[in-house]
Amino acid sequence: MNVVEYIYYAGYRLSRRRGLSKQRQLPHKTISVGNLTLGGTGKTPLVIAIAEEAKKYGYFPCILTRGYRGKAKNPVFVSKGDGPLTEYHQSGDEPYLMALRLKGVEIIKGADRYEAGVMSEGANLFIIDDGFQHWRVKRDIDVVLIDSVSGFGNGRLFPMGPLREPVSELRRANVVVLTKSASNGKAVSSDLYRFDRTDTLKKIEITDHIYKASHRAAYLITPNGEKLPLNLMTGKRVYAFCGIANPQSFSDSLKELGANVLKLKTFRDHYGYKASDIKSIMAQAHSVSAEAIITTEKDLIKLRNFDNSSLFALGIDFIIDDEFYKEILLGI
Repeated sequence: MNVVEYIYYAGYRLSRRRGLSKQRQLPHKTISVGNLTLGGTGKTPLVIAIAEEAKKYGYFPCILTRGYRGKAKNPVFVSKGDGPLTEYHQSGDEPYLMALRLKGVEIIKGADRYEAGVMSEGANLFIIDDGFQHWRVKRDIDVVLIDSVSGFGNGRLFPMGPLREPVSELRRANVVVLTKSASNGKAVSSDLYRFDRTDTLKKIEITDHIYKASHRAAYLITPNGEKLPLNLMTGKRVYAFCGIANPQSFSDSLKELGANVLKLKTFRDHYGYKASDIKSIMAQAHSVSAEAIITTEKDLIKLRNFDNSSLFALGIDFIIDDEFYKEILLGI
């Protein structure tokens, strides 16, 4: 650990100590979904999937989210179960997407998830989005996601690497999910240990409660919300663009559908599109003779004024073994 990493780690330890000293318990069972690394591991699709499954088990779920880049400062309802109550720039793009996709689920944005949780109007299950490093709320289950492609990267702490905290902190997790796997189902310790450059996890002996999961293209969606079949992309010449943490996974999904991806234009994660960006996208798509323009569902919500009938977004579902849901929903 060099000096820069040590300074970051010292700040992390201080934040953790302060948070734990003020930790409070919400009135109902609480599941946290988080990760050890910066960047996209698939938290939002899994949070959506858990909320959907929880309803089947008789729960009325409430998702508590920081709402990254959302301008609303105080805790605010993004949804009470019937669609968005705010604009995406107030809630943040991911909470807004959750509100569009989920019915019968409360979604509350707030930096302090406890203060957000006490606003709930009848939920009996709380799901904390990106909660592994949020110390102020006690949780019954910590679910931690690890990208099966990039793992822990170079194994170093931010800013020298992708780790938010040391790999050894994975011992706090109750359940580990290896996302973007080639298959789904229960995993074994060797599936997890291969990402650990220092064999720290072998010393902790995490051997159970590990699952493999994948993301699956589910549908196409237009700016007006119409869902269309995936085969519309088969053989099409497409211009793709996105502002997500892992753009390559988006491109790979399009190619798996049989689309001919002529160009992939990338923006930073959570990017807010301007009129000049839209003009540039349309010009570039025209220059390569694209038959369709495609982006992600998270990006689409920021492009409602994109006046082009050839624009689509790719909807993604999170696929994981049913045993995972039984463990986290029946085991609490």
